[in-house]
Amino acid sequence: MRVVHVVPARFGRGGIVGGAERYACELARAMADVVPTTLVTFGDENAVETCGALRLRTLGHPWYVRGQRCNPISLRLFDVLRQADVVHCHQQHILASSLAALWSRAIGRRVFVSDLGGGGWDLSAYLSTDAWFHGHLHLSEYSRRVFGHRGLARAHVVGGSSRTKGCTTCCAGCRPMCRSRSWLRDLRNRCAPSLSRWPQART
Repeated sequence: MRVVHVVPARFGRGGIVGGAERYACELARAMADVVPTTLVTFGDENAVETCGALRLRTLGHPWYVRGQRCNPISLRLFDVLRQADVVHCHQQHILASSLAALWSRAIGRRVFVSDLGGGGWDLSAYLSTDAWFHGHLHLSEYSRRVFGHRGLARAHVVGGSSRTKGCTTCCAGCRPMCRSRSWLRDLRNRCAPSLSRWPQART
């Protein structure tokens, strides 16, 4: 199984030093130890890098929707999504996530989303895109409640715990957290009702 994470900006040098970007980077890095994983983001130049087992791909020179730097899109995104079995979008209310959801469903891929607090102009301003995703993965019960997903069967609280022991410098200069395998196993277990093919996490 191949997993692709999509996030508007990378964490660290050449991107944004923010919690959402760090979460996406570290989740993808931990998942790469278990299953082939690519983190796709957008930036000034095209780039392909590796961070341990994680493949990082930057789609350069994107179009910024209405000039919003937090809302990039590139047609090359669809080429990457075609190679995935599972797509995880970070930030729901941006055009890249909405189009990724539609494209993934059209070609028979499973697509999930985590809303980490950002957003821009999107189709979701005019209609709900909640049903476009096979699952909503929240970091907390508070998040699930705020976004009105408390009674939604496909909305799961997956948490965001971490450990700092053994931290290294990678991913183009960021200083990431080291995710525990027990946390990843818990994530897989919580998502099992929506993602039956989620891989067994190693301890």
